[in-house]
Amino acid sequence: MTPFHEIKQVPRFRAIGMRGDMSLWDIDTALTRLYEKALEGRLMFRQPAYGIRSGEVRIPDSFHSDYRVLFPLNEEPVRTLPDTEIVEVPEARVAAFVHRGPYEWIQCTYEKVLDWFRENPYEADGEPREVFFVAPDPHGGGSQDDMLTEIQVPIRAAA
Repeated sequence: MTPFHEIKQVPRFRAIGMRGDMSLWDIDTALTRLYEKALEGRLMFRQPAYGIRSGEVRIPDSFHSDYRVLFPLNEEPVRTLPDTEIVEVPEARVAAFVHRGPYEWIQCTYEKVLDWFRENPYEADGEPREVFFVAPDPHGGGSQDDMLTEIQVPIRAAA
């Protein structure tokens, strides 16, 4: 089964973010740290959270990725927060793919994403974005099997 979902236009947005060398297991911790910093700074942000993988579309390295975690802002921040950045994520036409299940298995979905690009008349036109739609609810009995992440890859017609 292919994880391809749709081709769509996504609007630009401004976000508060943190960037670093992260493993697949570090991303959840980084999102929690960013969430706490945004709350401390009284920034108005909205869900879902995003992640951006630096570089070309490829199967993620389990232990090292230049990765940025983001929360879209509802309004312009009045001050900067230590160890964070304000990022402008551009509007893009994207191919969207759905990953269900533990984030640690996202490499399997990226394999299917790469297959989709080999089989369709598009090429990547930017860094892959990950949208974290559903995270497990530790208080509600949810598990990582319930997780839902959308991989968005900016695209253009192949030359």
